[in-house]
Amino acid sequence: MQKKQLLVISILLVLAAVAIYAYREYNRTNKDLASVEADYTVEATALVNEFLANDTAAYNKYRNKILAVQGMVKSVDKVEGDCTIVLGDTTEMSSSVRCLVDSVQAKNAIVLKRGERITVKGAITGFKKDDTGLLGSDVELNRCVMGSSK
Repeated sequence: MQKKQLLVISILLVLAAVAIYAYREYNRTNKDLASVEADYTVEATALVNEFLANDTAAYNKYRNKILAVQGMVKSVDKVEGDCTIVLGDTTEMSSSVRCLVDSVQAKNAIVLKRGERITVKGAITGFKKDDTGLLGSDVELNRCVMGSSK
């Protein structure tokens, strides 16, 4: 009889632990990057050049890090509710840093003008390399928030 009770209690404890874990994971949210200190501060053109030189080493350096990227606004794209700030050299460089803006910050990003110098903080999510050299390569950031203009 005691073995049965112990088995039932053990199963109930395991089920309770699984339920608590599932509840926490389901309700988990990302940190608001506005209050998080950046691990690296880098110029947009320098970041792109670092990825072009050795994308594997650059990705390993910046993986799971928060970057504060400074640069000139090339464009602000709004598609289906998502807002993306494109940073880089506005004169000739076709490669850029594409920053997917956090939905809370989207209204602030819409008013940015081409050529305006800003700092954007975000988490690095990837690099799209253009092997042809015609379209340019893009470093991608996610959950971006706008910092101060410089």
